[in-house]
Amino acid sequence: MNRKMKKYKYIISVVATATVIATIFSACTANSGESSVSSAAPGLSTSLSENSESIAGGAGNADKNSERSAQGLRDAIAKAYGDNYLPDQTLDADTLESEFGLKKDMYDEVVAEAPVIGFHPDRLVIVKSAKGKEADVKRTLEDTLIVMKEQQMQYPINVAKVNAGRVLEKDGYYCFMILGDTDDTSENDDDAAKFAEEQINIGVKAFNDYFA
Repeated sequence: MNRKMKKYKYIISVVATATVIATIFSACTANSGESSVSSAAPGLSTSLSENSESIAGGAGNADKNSERSAQGLRDAIAKAYGDNYLPDQTLDADTLESEFGLKKDMYDEVVAEAPVIGFHPDRLVIVKSAKGKEADVKRTLEDTLIVMKEQQMQYPINVAKVNAGRVLEKDGYYCFMILGDTDDTSENDDDAAKFAEEQINIGVKAFNDYFA
């Protein structure tokens, strides 16, 4: 009887020990799984966060593009020149076509200004090209600038300013620019050219900054 009891006690002890080992092993496995999930979660969160920032950045750029306008660009350039911005009258559609070759079907937006006093050669024409008309707009503005530089008679004091004129382009906007203060200090052609270049660069910088 004692031998049987000892046998039963031995079996019960083995079973109990096996149960404890199994429980411990199961707990370790569960903890390992939780650690894996926990360590994976931050990576997933970072990925989602990065994607959200990327989408938000793209939306921000789209919003910025939608806020741009020919008038806004004109205002930025005029502000950069302050009192030295001489254009003070708007050019109508007929003048745009006759002087610049810009037909109404070539643009979606346009702002064009020149001084009332004809002595000044200053011009600012900003065009938001119609779809498919980009090359036409660029060509006609560049051709107009060539005509003013090479074929039209200019007052001697204005030659350097006209020669410094520029045609700029960015994101579908085209800008014809002859701007700057009147030069009444230069004593020779080189000084006049340098003065005119410095003046036109004010407008070029304002143009580039508007799209930055």
